[in-house]
Amino acid sequence: MLSMTPSSGLVGTLLSVALVCGACSDPRPNVLLVTLDTTRPDYMSAYGYEAGHTPNFDAIGNEGARFDMAISASAVTPVSHASILTGRYPYNHGLRVLSAKGGARLPGSESTLATVFKGEGYRTAAVHSAFPVSAIFGFAKDFDVFESFDGLMKEGNKGTSWDMTKLQRRSDHTTDIALDFLADVDAPFFLWLHYWDPHDPWLRPGDEYLEGVPRGPDGEVQPGVELYAAEVHYLDAQFGRLIQGLKDRGLYESTIIVVTADHGEGLADGVERHDWWAHRMVYQEQIRVPLLVRAPGLPGGAVVHATVRTVDIAPSILDYAGLPPPEGVDGRSFRNLIDGLPDEPRIAYADQINGYDTNAKMVERKPEAAFLYMLLDGDWKLTYRPHMPGASELFNLADDPKELTNVFDPASEVVLRLLGDLARRDPWVLAPFPPDGGPTMTSTLASSLQGLGYAPGTVSAVDWEWACPKHPRFRANKRQKHEECGSILIPVAAD
Repeated sequence: MLSMTPSSGLVGTLLSVALVCGACSDPRPNVLLVTLDTTRPDYMSAYGYEAGHTPNFDAIGNEGARFDMAISASAVTPVSHASILTGRYPYNHGLRVLSAKGGARLPGSESTLATVFKGEGYRTAAVHSAFPVSAIFGFAKDFDVFESFDGLMKEGNKGTSWDMTKLQRRSDHTTDIALDFLADVDAPFFLWLHYWDPHDPWLRPGDEYLEGVPRGPDGEVQPGVELYAAEVHYLDAQFGRLIQGLKDRGLYESTIIVVTADHGEGLADGVERHDWWAHRMVYQEQIRVPLLVRAPGLPGGAVVHATVRTVDIAPSILDYAGLPPPEGVDGRSFRNLIDGLPDEPRIAYADQINGYDTNAKMVERKPEAAFLYMLLDGDWKLTYRPHMPGASELFNLADDPKELTNVFDPASEVVLRLLGDLARRDPWVLAPFPPDGGPTMTSTLASSLQGLGYAPGTVSAVDWEWACPKHPRFRANKRQKHEECGSILIPVAAD
């Protein structure tokens, strides 16, 4: 735990003055990246939620920019955060699942925002609200301060099940720790703050945030949409405390602020539309996320309707900080979109490797969700399911924003074009992950994940073949180009 409180009022006053002056003498901006776990944009008033109360989140968009179509690279917390921090898709950064023998750790060779800012002399810090972004998943690299949950992630714990309230903390506690860091930090800094509240109902907000929330027959708040909305409201209030802390320390005007989410959640409308309440899918309720940006000198009130990706966040932050992105970044700065300048359209990618994730028991109920590879190009959204190609989906979001009418035709021009894009990316995971020292599904970890709403499942290998999208009957035993049409082959489950 951080312990940075000055020992006396006089020392604290002198330190505050010194910090403000220090911040003024260094022209480089500070950076605050806030990631909201399991938070849908349509539960914020800035995105039109009439029952919402999120004035502090809204203010960031009003003073900077709001993005209406930001797409996450995954609907699993560690995978999506790896893409946010690296600007790279999962098939490039290598963190693909929540739990397995391998594939569940960000490789140490990957450069993150912390890597770049630490190299530039920034003070780097991360303050987390739950364990899926802890060091065990590879996130501690290049952070000077890493306030997370790694001490609670070890096997054993005196032979008892872990207390789920100790694997997460409410956003008020997380904000307190962040404010302690800001009280002592020498500018410039890069601070990554991870909030967890909407993910589950283990740590409920105070009664004042539950006022007006519909109750069940027994008078209790139901752990569904009503409580979810209250959690987002509470989260906004704690974020407001953080912003006020920046202002009190004279740091607000010189700080780049980015607010986004790792993924969304199915909730009641997800059940109605797609028979799924939670995440791990790639429908809009799972992968469309809020994105609010404020930067020094940025005019307020910009609303961007074009598609952007969470892999664009890292290069955009670096752009506003005057720094180049690392080599191999998949995203690109969205600064032109905010400024109203011409910008090439962006194709969004997301995947879910549920079939090789030892944490994904959902596959037993929804076998069609074992392997999902998604592309969003303009209005067209393709989800390719190589283990069940016939269950693949194509939606036109302009005509069908709720994704209710599947118009997938394997011979259509749009499907062939998007399958060709997937084939060139080569994102496929074709075998269970080999051991690499990453998080494995031990009995203790399984118990812990189950307590957080994740149920452990089993993993079995799939026998894959390679097919040509333009010649469906053609099969090969390896990835290659079709001799006649030149198409790169894509995987399908063997008959």
